[in-house]
Amino acid sequence: MAPKIKVPADFGREHINSPVHGNLVLKLRDGQEIKTNSMIMSLNSPVIDNLTTNLTQSSLEMDDFTKEAVDCFVESLYTGEVESLKKQIFEDVNKMAHVFEVSWLSKRCLKFYKNEVLNFKKNSYQEVLFACEIASRAHYNLKQSSFVRCFVQNLMSKEISRKVFLQRYLADLSERSTRQLAMSLSVAGNNYDMIIMPLISHLSINLKCESLDKNSLYLLQNIDSQRLLKDHPILFKDTSSLLMEVTEVSESSEVKEIVKNFIQHTTSPDPRTKCDYVLVETLVECDSDTSGDEDFIEVASQTEVLPELILSRAVTGQEYPLLAGDSVQLITVNNEFEKCIDVYFNFADDKGRRLERYFTIRLDKQVFSLERWAYIVQGCTAISFTKRFLINVPDDKVKHWFISKTSTHLTVKCNEVTVLDFNFSADCDDDYREDAKLWSKNPGSYFKLVHQWESALYVMTKKN
Repeated sequence: MAPKIKVPADFGREHINSPVHGNLVLKLRDGQEIKTNSMIMSLNSPVIDNLTTNLTQSSLEMDDFTKEAVDCFVESLYTGEVESLKKQIFEDVNKMAHVFEVSWLSKRCLKFYKNEVLNFKKNSYQEVLFACEIASRAHYNLKQSSFVRCFVQNLMSKEISRKVFLQRYLADLSERSTRQLAMSLSVAGNNYDMIIMPLISHLSINLKCESLDKNSLYLLQNIDSQRLLKDHPILFKDTSSLLMEVTEVSESSEVKEIVKNFIQHTTSPDPRTKCDYVLVETLVECDSDTSGDEDFIEVASQTEVLPELILSRAVTGQEYPLLAGDSVQLITVNNEFEKCIDVYFNFADDKGRRLERYFTIRLDKQVFSLERWAYIVQGCTAISFTKRFLINVPDDKVKHWFISKTSTHLTVKCNEVTVLDFNFSADCDDDYREDAKLWSKNPGSYFKLVHQWESALYVMTKKN
């Protein structure tokens, strides 16, 4: 029996439109056609395989897509590459990959979105808006929530103000669609003040405090008013007063009920309107979009998340809370080759100054495909990935790391195996002992992560 061909593979773009092999015709707009080979298309797409093998179709209607996008889609399936993918046709190609279940192409589309669409040249509003709308449509129409998560993480990593963006995005609130309102809620996350401020402006200026339109009601129904009260009590009070003023002149029982629920903190946001782009509070709330983020699903399914912990994708440069005696908990998958993961602790020196020092690990592959994890303790070891290595690191794809620090040791466990027990007084390199005393101090109330953007790194932190 011949081995099954694995895709993506290079079948040769020269065979596209072959009069001999082209037994599956893609019918485009304006009567144009592309002749493809049903076997090549079926190897890439189980949907096309079913249409041609079981339903014996010899043609597919593709008039929903531009010719350039279909050309790119077919070329990708024939060559295993996405060389002709561009921003202008990205959404069409991504939709075809999703509709026809070409899983490898869906992953490439997500990578293209991260590397190209989110690669803002000027951080202009138009650039951010373009990326926002793509993510919004992918989530709303195709249920691909990974794009929303990547979009929000990109804003945070580049220190682009979400509040400023939403102020402009929601400036004309009455013109926004339900899809765009849902995206706004996803961008804001639990920072409901980012939504309330544009809403107040809309009610005061556009509606002159005389009514509540459908978009205002939608937002009120999907804002956690209890969380808003906790985080921004004055803003909640002002908002409630304004809403009470508006409802006094309203004759709608629905409006009165929605406002009453908001003020009494009984608002129950519809989970379908938001994509939890950063926080996943329980395993059942994990992202169900396996085509865009299989790593996240696998990590969630193999990791025990205690009720008091939150599992989330790590955001480079973000500060995470660290309570006294707690461990830093990270989770990696097998895509960390030659990607540094830096954990920054902060200490107070003898003069009371806050100083940061990092602990770094990096996966390296040696001859015969053997893997080893190098490490650096800043100020205690040489800055080199060829001298010090963790020992007995399990070869599991999903690795759950515990990084603990006492006054004498830095201890690292991976899947319950101790892979490092570094003694600050005994294990420092001879020429690198200047920070051993600093490392022996109690760390501050936070730690910070720095890692490569494409790294699938996860962090577990305690809930507030």
